[in-house]
Amino acid sequence: MTHEPEVLLVFPPLVESSFGSFYPSTAVLAAWLKKHGISAVQRDLNTEFAEYLLTDDCLSRLATGQVPGVPVESLVAGCARWAHRERDRLTDAHGAYLFGRETQVGYVVEELAHPFLIDPDADALAGFTARRRAVHPLDAHAAFIQWADCENAVPDSVKLVGISVPMGPQLVPALLLAQTFKTARPDARIVLGGPAFSLMDPPELDELLRNHRAVDAVVRFDGEFPLLGLARQVRADEWDPGRVPGVSALVDGVTRHVPPTAGPALNSLPTPDYPSGDIAKLATPKLSVTQARGCYWGKCDYCDFVELYDGSPPYRGRRPEAVVADIEELMSRYGNRQFTFITESIPPAFARRVSQLIIDRGIDITWDSFAMVDRRFDRELLELMVRAGCRYLVIGMEAMTTRVLNLVHKSADREENQRFLREAREAGMKLSVNLIPDLPSTTYQEALDSLADVESLADTLDFVAVFPFEPTRSSNIGRTPGRFGLIPVADVPADSQAQYSLNHMSSIDPAMTTQERADVYARFRAFARRINVASQAGEGDADAPLAVDVRGAAFMRLAVEDLDVIDMGGEIVCTHIIAKERIVVPEAAALVLRPYLGGESFSEADLATRIGPTAAQALLTNLLEARMVKTL
Repeated sequence: MTHEPEVLLVFPPLVESSFGSFYPSTAVLAAWLKKHGISAVQRDLNTEFAEYLLTDDCLSRLATGQVPGVPVESLVAGCARWAHRERDRLTDAHGAYLFGRETQVGYVVEELAHPFLIDPDADALAGFTARRRAVHPLDAHAAFIQWADCENAVPDSVKLVGISVPMGPQLVPALLLAQTFKTARPDARIVLGGPAFSLMDPPELDELLRNHRAVDAVVRFDGEFPLLGLARQVRADEWDPGRVPGVSALVDGVTRHVPPTAGPALNSLPTPDYPSGDIAKLATPKLSVTQARGCYWGKCDYCDFVELYDGSPPYRGRRPEAVVADIEELMSRYGNRQFTFITESIPPAFARRVSQLIIDRGIDITWDSFAMVDRRFDRELLELMVRAGCRYLVIGMEAMTTRVLNLVHKSADREENQRFLREAREAGMKLSVNLIPDLPSTTYQEALDSLADVESLADTLDFVAVFPFEPTRSSNIGRTPGRFGLIPVADVPADSQAQYSLNHMSSIDPAMTTQERADVYARFRAFARRINVASQAGEGDADAPLAVDVRGAAFMRLAVEDLDVIDMGGEIVCTHIIAKERIVVPEAAALVLRPYLGGESFSEADLATRIGPTAAQALLTNLLEARMVKTL
């Protein structure tokens, strides 16, 4: 194998949920190429984008309303002002970043990223010359590319650049990067791949390749064999992508889509080769290990992940022994003890075997995984997983309405969901539960009943994420919307949450009115916020503000280190960074608190002297409920 790198593998922005961890695509491909004698280097531009967000210039623009869509009183601006002031709290004692949702303030950087997300629509395929360059997120990514010196990112020895695009919001930045790399190195071949392209229809790929000439080829479905074939071509000073299975490219001015062959046997994959320099940047890095491709259930009608591996079986799992061998090797290489299993849903039999192996070998790690509600996940198995270091499971439970769950072919009904939640609590298993309040045909009353069911089991939940239902064209629901009570329409609704409009199917669900749906979303999100704030308070560090009654203390102060405060001249708007709360202090109370906004001490007697004992007690009670005050 040559010592000089022949391939550069790039993971582009923007996947804010991956800050603090590493999506495994480039690491898996780098190890695969190395196994076949081809050297590759990696560039994790997603982590670098998180670093860029913390630069003085970026924080200043976000904090002062210079970024379109980010007013100075917004949560994003508040997070920017706090991060600028408390930057040291985003790193550990060694200067490593505390990114990631599992750190107390890691979500701050995710908030800072939101204004720069680009949901790719049909315009993304048209080429940058046809786009309005005044669109701020595009300009921001161009500024990041300059900051990261991407013009000089391709080593002289590299002949092929592979850009991995698993998520929709990465598509436009990836295309901008392709243009940057091609301008700097016109002799290098630029290849894009990943799930974002696997879900595209051939006509969309045709348009992309015609209008983005910096892209020499696109890989769909499993990437190992196509990338290896293209790398071998450029090593031999050849370029004929039209004969590589799984590749789409312009051949003599005509787009050719070569059907894929089966992907590699997953147990033959080498241990991922993560870039050690990027790992060292993070205080608590989490590495990924592949458990499976596809879903062992594979029947949920709203899911399109089963479409990602054409040419291969819809589900391919790895042996528990292979996964544990990867974990041990990664621990040896990087000293890492935090892992996530890459899977759509961990099978119970695999979970049992891998947990027992971890225990038997005395492997001291924590890990997490996606899972679905399955009757085989009983208390005994969940307890075994906890003993093996499983920190939490992410559960796509979605709803509690049996009729709707059966309609979309979920594996569990209301009673099975309830059983699972109770047994997980008894086993000590933490659960991060995803809810979709408006699965197709859900009525207003059914949604409220579903919420009531979940609220009755609130003590079983560690985190709740709420997602509005949005059908994708590549799912069963997108292909046959009428079966599920949906009426297709021409345009994406204005309140769409889609991050990949190219695959979005616009529709109307008449089961709820617009007002009913908005009310349901508000109720579910309020419930999620209660769960998540309480969980954060329970796991915060020793300096986190707690709901401790400080009345009667000699002196106290506002918890200014955890607050962003905007004095509007009348009201005061506070963002509690730790509690993730927005508090508007009315003008009368603001007059009382204004002398203490810098952290100056005061007592309950001081407040009583100014506004009377009754008003002082009420104000202090409100401050306590908002966790805005600390004792000295």
